[in-house]
Amino acid sequence: MGRSGRRSAPGDARRLAEEVLLEEERATVERAGSVQEMISGFWWSRPPHWLCSSTRLVDGVPVGMRLVEDALGWTRATATRLQVAAGARIYEVDSAAAWAGLCREFPLEVTAQRRHDWYRTTGREGRWVVPDWAAVAGSYDAVHLSVEGYLEAATTAIPVAGELASVIAGWDPDTTWWLTDAATPTGQSRRVVWDPDAGQAG
Repeated sequence: MGRSGRRSAPGDARRLAEEVLLEEERATVERAGSVQEMISGFWWSRPPHWLCSSTRLVDGVPVGMRLVEDALGWTRATATRLQVAAGARIYEVDSAAAWAGLCREFPLEVTAQRRHDWYRTTGREGRWVVPDWAAVAGSYDAVHLSVEGYLEAATTAIPVAGELASVIAGWDPDTTWWLTDAATPTGQSRRVVWDPDAGQAG
């Protein structure tokens, strides 16, 4: 089930890459001090929030209602069924190695803008990369982070190549982010109310 009213498109991923590059230029000048300084910024590594994302249905409830990183107490959502094109190419992040492979093939350096947050998270000081989602969209329609991949690797320093490492951050488990229009909303939507105390949704 989809969790965004916005369709994905390669241009959206390119927009993010351009913003990341501009932020890296600014951060190189403005955040050049010690990595231990209390500086924070755009720290997550998932695709941009304006793209379409989806999760599975389990017992009629979107998994995304139950598995949220940094939940803010949300109890209501609108879930929309997606139509996925035949032959859609989905990259599966089911391990730290799979994430490292994605970063190695499509690297985008973010050291200056991520190093403070990721140092506090992992204790590692060094160069950092994330996937260049615009480049990824040339080979894959979507990227899915499995529950297993999340539990193994999220918020840890993942070696990529040489001095480079990465972090899976800000990405809910079992979420697929669509980088192209291979998944489109069908118009079939319903409101879901989640009661985390009772473990039920209606």
